[in-house]
Amino acid sequence: MKIRYLLTLVGFCFVQLAANAQQTTSYSQYGTTVIPVNTAASFLSKDAQINIIGRYQWVDLEGAPTAYRLAASMPLGKSDLRVGLNIKHESISVEKLGEALAFVGKEVRLADKDYLALSVGAGLSYYNGNFSQLSSTDPMFNNDLRETEGMLSASLMYYRPDKFYAGISVPRLTFSKIGLGSSSLNYDVSTLYHFTAGAVLPLGADFDLKPATLLSYAKNLDFQADISAIFYLKKAFGLGANIRTEGEMAALASLLIKNLNIGFGYQFATSSSPLTRTFNNNTYEFSLTYRFGKGFGGLL
Repeated sequence: MKIRYLLTLVGFCFVQLAANAQQTTSYSQYGTTVIPVNTAASFLSKDAQINIIGRYQWVDLEGAPTAYRLAASMPLGKSDLRVGLNIKHESISVEKLGEALAFVGKEVRLADKDYLALSVGAGLSYYNGNFSQLSSTDPMFNNDLRETEGMLSASLMYYRPDKFYAGISVPRLTFSKIGLGSSSLNYDVSTLYHFTAGAVLPLGADFDLKPATLLSYAKNLDFQADISAIFYLKKAFGLGANIRTEGEMAALASLLIKNLNIGFGYQFATSSSPLTRTFNNNTYEFSLTYRFGKGFGGLL
């Protein structure tokens, strides 16, 4: 009985976590891996690239939240067009949800060193709730839930190569929100709005500072602001920190080896809430970015 009660309690906690996670990006390394937030950021590198992120929360608890992201892009020949994929999968106890879309982008040169990139995409969002796994006898958990829905995305970014970028994006706009899909879905996915910006500031011959910010908004959900900064040595190794308005901080590390950028994040809660007193809310995050061709010429 105690085991079933614990699973039920944890399951409902995860449901609440998933509802909050609809609002924002769920990873702290947005300053080094921008494409999952804004697909127009694929133009920050002229070569093809692949980004992978893994995020593990409440690691000591069975069924704890995990999230994976994969973003990839490549140029179309010698044109100013790019195509790519942006995929997300999350597992929270008996729930699985995610998104998968393909995007195409175009770059416009505004001045000698200034560019504007636009990206649009289309795909699917999905949700699977295997609630019957919580209990085989309780009628409250008899009905599993399976839902899919079409979605669109749009991103815009202004940037100067190896210097700075600033962009806005709507990474998730479901068909039901624009009257093209069913309005009777049980799992209502909020429309996201993001503003992201970052820069590389030289601090002498061997040191650079890379600040970044991410502002996220969704209707009927709390506004969230993230700020991060990473100090780099010889454009090869970086240490930094991230802080967000929800009362969480993260330690960040980045290692660049030729074509590969290896990232690590350790996030923890700075406030004491009933949930953080009950569970270990520390989160581990790993990222890999591989750029083909010449690799990482700069830090953007």
